[in-house]
Amino acid sequence: MLNSLIEKLKEVKDFRQSQGRRHELWVVLTIIILALLTGNVSYKQITSFCKAEEEKLIEMLSINSKTLPSYSTIRRVMLGINIIDIRSIITSIINNYYSPKSQEDWIAIDGKILKKTLTDYEEKSQNMLNVVSWFSQETKLIIKVEIQKNKKKSESAVVRSMIENCDLSNKVFTWDALHCNKEITK
Repeated sequence: MLNSLIEKLKEVKDFRQSQGRRHELWVVLTIIILALLTGNVSYKQITSFCKAEEEKLIEMLSINSKTLPSYSTIRRVMLGINIIDIRSIITSIINNYYSPKSQEDWIAIDGKILKKTLTDYEEKSQNMLNVVSWFSQETKLIIKVEIQKNKKKSESAVVRSMIENCDLSNKVFTWDALHCNKEITK
């Protein structure tokens, strides 16, 4: 699975200027994704992950450099990368691994508010980013993800549209009480 991820990441267009670039974009993105998967979510945590796993990462990724990306490189890439490109890459890889679309499966659906995305603190209607994800009990993969701003669309509306637009059959969906209404269960 890592090899197909790396091949797809190599196709992402590098937005950085070529002057002073030490690391290929796919190397930086792969390290960021591996760090995120191991629970390292801040720039400092990702940099610490690089330092702790430096030898393994250099060998595993077969890179010529003797050092890994710095804090500022990681931060610059995370701020500058088009998240839609990364999401479509990960979605295509998951779709390849989650090919039995008609095989029986239980899908857990849940939404979570992203930490530190709350804005409009003093307003009556606060705004924050909400991530709705689908987890397959059979494959243990997150098979769908949708991110929305709370002010634009409710979590229930996102779940309803995701179910209406999915091409899966023979699935049992589970969710929390927020989604137990007539519109969604139809």
